[in-house]
Amino acid sequence: MLLDERLAGTRLLTTAVWVFSLDQHRILWANPAALVLWRAASIEELSARDLSFRSEAGRTRAELIHDTLVRGRLWKEELTLYPRDVPVRVQMTITRIDLDDGKMGWICEGHEKVDIDPHQLRGVEALKHTSVLVAVVATSGEVLMRNYATQQAFGDGETMEGWFVDATIPATLLRAVEEGQVFRAEVEVITLEGPRFHGVEARASLDPATGAITALIQQYDLTQRRERDALIEQQRQEILALSAPILEVGHRTLAVPIVGQLDRGRGAQLTEALLTRVVEQQAESVILDLTGAMEVTPADLLALLRALTLLGARPIVTGIHPSMARELITSEGSLEGVHVLRNLRQGIAACAAQPRPDRDPERTRGAMR
Repeated sequence: MLLDERLAGTRLLTTAVWVFSLDQHRILWANPAALVLWRAASIEELSARDLSFRSEAGRTRAELIHDTLVRGRLWKEELTLYPRDVPVRVQMTITRIDLDDGKMGWICEGHEKVDIDPHQLRGVEALKHTSVLVAVVATSGEVLMRNYATQQAFGDGETMEGWFVDATIPATLLRAVEEGQVFRAEVEVITLEGPRFHGVEARASLDPATGAITALIQQYDLTQRRERDALIEQQRQEILALSAPILEVGHRTLAVPIVGQLDRGRGAQLTEALLTRVVEQQAESVILDLTGAMEVTPADLLALLRALTLLGARPIVTGIHPSMARELITSEGSLEGVHVLRNLRQGIAACAAQPRPDRDPERTRGAMR
């Protein structure tokens, strides 16, 4: 039976009924009441209109409606239509119908609403189109309301279960709201498109339908910011590594040309990396070349030199600027036991001139006896 024959009984209804094709983005059939609602003179005129969804929220809503109908469920919602660019508030009920070509269509029933508060209407529409995820959740955990952004991210489950990687967050959030606190956190969530990082804020709100306390939850996608921060930190670490490379310049001899600033944070990082290399390579001499250093904190430099000495390595400092020398004197820092030379070349030469244990003449003669 053709579509027109199946829906013939709705022609006498005062309720607007029409059939929409998501594939074609147009209305294929409408009863007289629907023609009035859509400000159309005929079904031919109405069918010729392109009803493609212009906004991201509209496309999201269409996908959600389609998925709901595929599962055999109906969709109910109050929304605004724009026939001939005139806003009309309609209470919609949408169910599935098979079209004449066998594809799925939407059979829509609309009841026009009047005397709508324009301020309230604008607030509702803004909530639908915002990219911020907004949901109202009962203290029992039941999701009472969600906007399109939330539905697109998490689907239409009845509770918050499965939203967060940390399964304890829903209970913690609701407990904070019940105690009159504002819950704020940056957490990892599990969306329909995969894991993301969200900023979450929840506060108490009274349900206008029941008067009960609910949690008004807003979520902001911070994934790109997190990824950007991680990339910046990675690049910073790479730059730091390049500005203080640990070089093997001779037998059990390491050299560290320091470029830029050696502050407490960078000094701690360099100390950890350098001491590890000293142990791994059994280094006997370590040259710290300060020729390219712009600023050195005396306390951090002295701490590094002491650590090298405790590991049995001989520290050599080269390239100390006059300003650094004054700072060391002012800070009463002692370089006792530290070999100080003018430049890196002299430092390497001094290490090469040191007798190696495996080439000690006395040790060699003793081994031959």
